[in-house]
Amino acid sequence: MRCQVSPRSPKRLVLAALGIALLTAASPGLAAPDWDIVGLKLGMTESEVRAAFQAYDAKGKIIAIQSAFPYSDKVNSFRTAPFLNSMELRVTRQSQQTPLKVWFSGPIGETRVIGIARQEYNLPNPSTAAEFEQGLQAKYGKPTGRAGSGSSSMPVWEESGKPSCVRVSHGISFGDFPQVTTGQKNLDQAAAAMKAWHQRGPGQQLAADPATCGAFMYYTTNMDPLKAFTAGLYDVGAIMKTRDSRSQWVDQLEAEAIRKRQGQGQAPRL
Repeated sequence: MRCQVSPRSPKRLVLAALGIALLTAASPGLAAPDWDIVGLKLGMTESEVRAAFQAYDAKGKIIAIQSAFPYSDKVNSFRTAPFLNSMELRVTRQSQQTPLKVWFSGPIGETRVIGIARQEYNLPNPSTAAEFEQGLQAKYGKPTGRAGSGSSSMPVWEESGKPSCVRVSHGISFGDFPQVTTGQKNLDQAAAAMKAWHQRGPGQQLAADPATCGAFMYYTTNMDPLKAFTAGLYDVGAIMKTRDSRSQWVDQLEAEAIRKRQGQGQAPRL
């Protein structure tokens, strides 16, 4: 399913009634552990994200990004109604940067934050890596684990009470999510890779179905002094459910379009 992305229009969007009626039950169940990244939390609404962006940098430019999916009736091509997929904050420092970005669930059901990324570069008066980790533990508590080894390892926090999708046989792995944080991959690619990983086979797959997994958060702390870092906070279960609900929505729209075309079909003159 190919998603097309475009800047958001301020016009209010109305979704197809068919998709809403059929797929409300597939709405993601959103986890909201008590973590935040500079005020951004899982489960936030669009207006809450805007307020958090403004609090972080009142001079920053908020960009709302819409997505739409193509589908067809096997003869004609269509696109779904556009919907809010992500928002990012762009700021000008030594150069233009995008320190914060969030992704949303929807358009079926509520539109809430399911992923948060932070990238900070060229930090003035950087702290040591040890001081930074002390600050992280003061804010979030002791990490539940570490990814990587030695000086390149990263602290990781996993949501309690739910299966973890970053725990694997050889330790902790984030899959493609770090590349999502840095903009090298999109959220759908990371979700698809995680789902494929789960289906690999005995001894290789994840311990749990990704749709049931909880959230995880990580920070990179491998520079000393800490001139730059990235951080990601992702609700794996909500991301997987969002992906599935969107796929079902498009499938339903396509099936209805095919039925409509077939009902209006005309045989050629013989």
